[in-house]
Amino acid sequence: MARGSKHHDCPITSKTKRKFCSQPSQSVVDDGILEAGVDTGEEQASEPFTDADEPLSGPFPGGPHDPSVLKSFKSHVAAAIWFNKERDPLKLQNHSYKLTQWVFDEHVTNHKFWSYIDGSRLRPLVNCSYLIGNRVVVSAFCERWQPETNTFHLPFGEMTITLDDVFNILGIPIQGDSISVPDGVRLDKTYYASLLSSTLGVTIDEAKNEMSRYGGNGVTLEWLRLRFQSVSDDSSLEFIEFAARGFLLYILGCTLFVDKTGNRINVIYLHFLRDLNRVGRYAWGAAGLSFLYRQLGLASRVGCRQIGGYLTLLEAWIYEHFRNVVSPHLRVEYSENEPRVNRWEPRKDAGLSLVYVQALRQQLDHMQAHEVIWDPYRGHRDAHPLLEITFYTGMLKCLDIVEPYYPDRVLRQFGRVQTIPCNPYTPSRVRRVSDSKSYKVVYEYFDGLWQRWRDHVLADANRSTPVKFSYDCTPEYLSWYQKITHPYVQHPDRVSAAVDSNEENHPLQRISRALCITQSIVDVGRDDAIRQPMKLYEAIESIQHILLGDQVQNTRTYQRRRRVQNNE
Repeated sequence: MARGSKHHDCPITSKTKRKFCSQPSQSVVDDGILEAGVDTGEEQASEPFTDADEPLSGPFPGGPHDPSVLKSFKSHVAAAIWFNKERDPLKLQNHSYKLTQWVFDEHVTNHKFWSYIDGSRLRPLVNCSYLIGNRVVVSAFCERWQPETNTFHLPFGEMTITLDDVFNILGIPIQGDSISVPDGVRLDKTYYASLLSSTLGVTIDEAKNEMSRYGGNGVTLEWLRLRFQSVSDDSSLEFIEFAARGFLLYILGCTLFVDKTGNRINVIYLHFLRDLNRVGRYAWGAAGLSFLYRQLGLASRVGCRQIGGYLTLLEAWIYEHFRNVVSPHLRVEYSENEPRVNRWEPRKDAGLSLVYVQALRQQLDHMQAHEVIWDPYRGHRDAHPLLEITFYTGMLKCLDIVEPYYPDRVLRQFGRVQTIPCNPYTPSRVRRVSDSKSYKVVYEYFDGLWQRWRDHVLADANRSTPVKFSYDCTPEYLSWYQKITHPYVQHPDRVSAAVDSNEENHPLQRISRALCITQSIVDVGRDDAIRQPMKLYEAIESIQHILLGDQVQNTRTYQRRRRVQNNE
């Protein structure tokens, strides 16, 4: 498809089947630049809009000033935070720990079983998942997710989880057939029971009974584990195949497609596991990204209290790009031929109080572009290649979830100068409201576009030029971006009611207490300090506990202890 315009055209099949996304109007990039400071909107409003579920039709206090992009911003959690209406840290639906519950007897051989799992190309998911999610980190980043653009909005521009990130972080396929049920398949209880029976070897009655336990079309992860955990090479070939499908469904339910049911997985994924020799031909990574995009969109609503999706992918992405802020622990034994998720030891929550979310929020509000690791795989592309499909522009699909993918909005993540991107696609139906249960977004989707992705990649001419500095963007980009975004989540003139800088466990107080100990060590001097190794160790241990938010009893500075010793 020819692309002669300055910015890439969005892939379409016909004018009637697609609502074309127009180029940015000239008025967007001309006058009205936000020169300095933050427009707090004090003269416009002092309380949140009462019509939060209505589309944004004019400037919002603190941005956006141009409502043409973030149309649902009034129902966004950041809009509520701007008016001091806080949300507690999100509950994370993380099932990764269940992967450790499926235990294989090390004295039993399972070569045939594992050959199927290896052939699926999903085995990396077994060992790379973080068992415990970080609620503070996830919650703070969800405050910046904008579902209209499927990007995180930061003070200096947009960033997102790309197909490049998925491939290099997880090591699973992002290219292949889409996770899309063919037209003509009637998805009813009879079909689900038949699918469960034919792929896992249970009777129709057993299938119906298991699915009816909680209603819907799912089975519990525990049911899968108990039924197939005993597989071995001594089992019949038929049972080994049943067990392989059951284990793959279990993996998907613990990782890519974690939903808010808590312990179940939709049996429809068995449709793509029927032929075990073809499982590895599906673009599982692209489907998982689409699923995560939708979960982030839901979590951006002010009424949402929990988030699903593969949060290991989200956390690892944050560690890769924001390591200077969230300070993950580097695994010294990591090798570059491993998926990048293995590079990091997940960082535990310092605490679950809203104060910690607010502290990270303020850090992100004050970040500058040069502090971001825009392309963390640069210099390691031999082991972590940048695949051409990363520049595909269009829709990603996971069953009935369809989400747009915009590489042109995050060119700096590919080492290119950021320019003004194309306008987002227009959904055929949309209801992004404050209550996530009523959230509904429908985009047009055609499998043919994904299958012919090479015809819908961002043209070389529209990939801009290589960066000199990793954060490079055109001057007009920043002018445009400041108009369409809400760059700062925390109102600069308001301190949330949840923040009390005098609270003992407030981050500022903890830092102050830790500094008292470190200063006492400095005052004592190096020579005296190393002559008292046990006291030095105790001081370091106390600092660690204080910074992690643990309760430390009878904390004394190093200097005071030395004075007691000198007075004896």
